[in-house]
Amino acid sequence: MTDVGQLAQVAARALAEAGADVLFGLPGGGSNLEIIGAAETAGLKFVLTHGESAAAMMAGVYGELTGRPAACVVTRGPGAASSVNGVAQALLDRQPVLLLTDAVPAADISRVSHQRLDHRALFAPVTKGTGVLGAGDPAQVMGDALSIATSQPQGPVHLDIDPTATSQSPRRTAPFAGGSMAAITTAVAAARKPVVVIGVGARHEAAAIRALLAGTSIPVLQTYKAKGTIPDSSVHAAGLLTGATIEAPVLRAADVIITIGLDAVELIPGSWPYQAPVLALSSWPEETSAGRPAATVVGPLAELITGLGRLPDGWDPGFAQRERQRGLQVILSGPAADTGLAPWEVVQELRSIAPPGSVATVDAGAHMLVAMPLWFTENPGEVLVSSGLATMGFALPAAIAASLVKPGVRVFCLVGDGGLGMVLGELETAARLRLPLTIAVFNDSSLSLIKIKQRASGHGGSGAVSYGPTDFAGIASACGIRSARVTSRQGLRDAARRSLEVAGPVLLDVLVDASGYPHVLDAIRGAP
Repeated sequence: MTDVGQLAQVAARALAEAGADVLFGLPGGGSNLEIIGAAETAGLKFVLTHGESAAAMMAGVYGELTGRPAACVVTRGPGAASSVNGVAQALLDRQPVLLLTDAVPAADISRVSHQRLDHRALFAPVTKGTGVLGAGDPAQVMGDALSIATSQPQGPVHLDIDPTATSQSPRRTAPFAGGSMAAITTAVAAARKPVVVIGVGARHEAAAIRALLAGTSIPVLQTYKAKGTIPDSSVHAAGLLTGATIEAPVLRAADVIITIGLDAVELIPGSWPYQAPVLALSSWPEETSAGRPAATVVGPLAELITGLGRLPDGWDPGFAQRERQRGLQVILSGPAADTGLAPWEVVQELRSIAPPGSVATVDAGAHMLVAMPLWFTENPGEVLVSSGLATMGFALPAAIAASLVKPGVRVFCLVGDGGLGMVLGELETAARLRLPLTIAVFNDSSLSLIKIKQRASGHGGSGAVSYGPTDFAGIASACGIRSARVTSRQGLRDAARRSLEVAGPVLLDVLVDASGYPHVLDAIRGAP
């Protein structure tokens, strides 16, 4: 029988050989400490968090940015259960994560009930695979788990650590490829005005996509997860695709729509009203798809992109940028703030002082609707958002992970008061690691997006969406973070500039007037 120490060494060695260099987590008893010790011996840095869900989110973002599997360790029972939201985020945002959990040993199942959960049943719906490290050949189990996590679509894999186990773990599967490029190229050749849509599956294919579009004026729409694949300064940048209204004029003007790496999980639910045929290039097959593609090819995206050849271009050279500016002006035409700042003013001020190459992490909520279009990017990975799961509490863990991947780069964390309230403990994590973060809290003491929906439905009282006033600046100060309360645009500008001079994190508690959010929601998501 292999003991826990040996399993820990096998796991740590496999992670290091796969390129992992950080282990996130919140340990308990059992195997956790041995896993952490073995990982540190193998050269991985351990990052202690305050919550298991946050640890899984950090691992997911770390994996997204590096393209390598990232690892997370939590204890059995409550630790495992608490990690589920972060693991689900990695699944729906296509991030490679290996989750290692302590477990009640199989040999003790008949006599132990305390903290005993069926982890494999718990994680089966939110992972690509779940198994046990301890059954069979541990090195083979680790190899299979890491292969599953990094194969397309990337995602989380869970392993219990149990040297007494006899059950088998999931096996790696061969990559899927299918469809005919001939149907795609024939349809493209007959077009005059193609529009290219870039999704999460293409976020590591920027070079191939930029080469495909070079010398043309073809408009490009990017999903939240693909933002930066085409620079916002490019002649191709026509805006964002979310499945909403604001991108409708671009798609209606197309005579063919070429999607590259688009995943239906990225789009808000709704019909696809556009008449142009959709031609889909993807790294993985989907059960559901956007636009009911007339032709689909699944395979290595870089090869498929090259196989398109030269695209026809009947576009006016200024069309894409005019459409993008039109969309931005619609957002910016909302009402002026009565008190504090309008939400778009917060984004504009922060973006204006952010150094080139800065990273922004954006939490779910109403502020996301202004942050994503207004935070201009030049390269992939400069904006990070939870799109598939769209979970609150994402931005701060994501900012910590991004700062670890890109040491010395200023990371701007754009988070609502509701989202930050879910992960307040991670302020101490940021302070302990002395990470260069500028954390901007959109503080309006409410769940603003849900409040808009509440008004439309007429359900729920004021207590359903409103919080009492919270002094986030005071909380941050108590965690050892420099902070400031901001109530004006000039005050934000000055405080944000000062934050760039601080080696560690800074929190800006920004008073936001939420009255402009209904305008933004109507501009972006109104009926096409």
